[in-house]
Amino acid sequence: MKSKLSLCLAIILVLMLITLPIAHGDDWYGEHGKYYRVYDAENNQLLFETAREVSRGDQYLSGDNKMYHVVRVNTRNHLAYAEFVKEVQLPKVNKEALQKVQLALKEGGLAALILAQEEGENGEEEQDRRVGIYATHSAESYTPTDGSESIEGGGGILKVAETLKNSFDNYGVEGVFDNTSHEPHDAGAYKRSRRTAVQLMRDQGIGTLIDVHRDATPAEAYLTEIDGEPASKVRLVIGRRNQNFKANEELAMQVKAVADESRPGLIKDIFYAKGDYNQDLTPRAMLVEMGTYQHTRQRAEKAAGYLAEVVTTALFGGIIEEEAADEEGAAPTPQETGGVEESNTGSGVGIIGLIAVIAIGGFAFLFISSGGNEWKSKLSNFKQEFANFLGRRKRK
Repeated sequence: MKSKLSLCLAIILVLMLITLPIAHGDDWYGEHGKYYRVYDAENNQLLFETAREVSRGDQYLSGDNKMYHVVRVNTRNHLAYAEFVKEVQLPKVNKEALQKVQLALKEGGLAALILAQEEGENGEEEQDRRVGIYATHSAESYTPTDGSESIEGGGGILKVAETLKNSFDNYGVEGVFDNTSHEPHDAGAYKRSRRTAVQLMRDQGIGTLIDVHRDATPAEAYLTEIDGEPASKVRLVIGRRNQNFKANEELAMQVKAVADESRPGLIKDIFYAKGDYNQDLTPRAMLVEMGTYQHTRQRAEKAAGYLAEVVTTALFGGIIEEEAADEEGAAPTPQETGGVEESNTGSGVGIIGLIAVIAIGGFAFLFISSGGNEWKSKLSNFKQEFANFLGRRKRK
């Protein structure tokens, strides 16, 4: 009897391993040098490239504010296809207020900015003006400058993050940079960096977090000039499977709106990826891709200075007008494009699969313990008892 029971349990275990969904990390960079190319499904034109994993249901907001929804993915060839959804209207920036804020930041940092806000009755005096900065993939580097695309023990990305911190300080926003290593660069990196993010929030009381990365695509897509100086573009990444999705998206939209007005060419685009990226920890979470490994680190550092200015202006400048985007121009929710629905479907399949495993395991145990003929008899009796039970329930 014990051997039969052990065999039955073994069958159940195997079925569970086959049926239950496999948990993946937030993102997984495959073999170095591989990256996804995502095309417009209608005209086959290249939309964007990314070294992040692309999944069906992901969304993409282009530099000219066109929203796309990924409908097909070929993981073997690292190809994906997306359908156009709609033109998106970014939050409206008060241009007159923006000019005042830029002048205030240039002349006296945040102290002058607060004064300008008070004069314009746009005060934000009570806000927490601190930003926590860390790097999940702390080994990432820039080959032309650092000599390698990855350096164990601390890559060039940490210097970019340090520049971002110092730039915030220059504008009167306290940047708190935690340079903890989260190596290796694997699917568990976000679990390790989560501890760093939680510590920044718990020990420092910080509510705004920026996770600094760099992409691993060819340099051309990220090269730009801002005010005549070489710099890298910046991609904003939003994890579409987290409870703060809408707030994270609102922040990204505001940052892009300010950048498009004040530093055109800085924000490359916004990628809505499948993962979480620890953005469930706070409504003010950002993940930024500071260029790519194929260009110099100096370009990314230059971009970090501009990004600090833009984020400071977006968060504390009081320049975003309170008019909501109209229905036609509003960004589509994950429900509209299938993102969350796809996630919920997966959860349902997992639950159904577990119930099926338990049922199959139970029948297997009956069969093994009783033999074929006796098992059929028990099953027949069970059907009769179940029908009688339903009948009794009906008569009540």
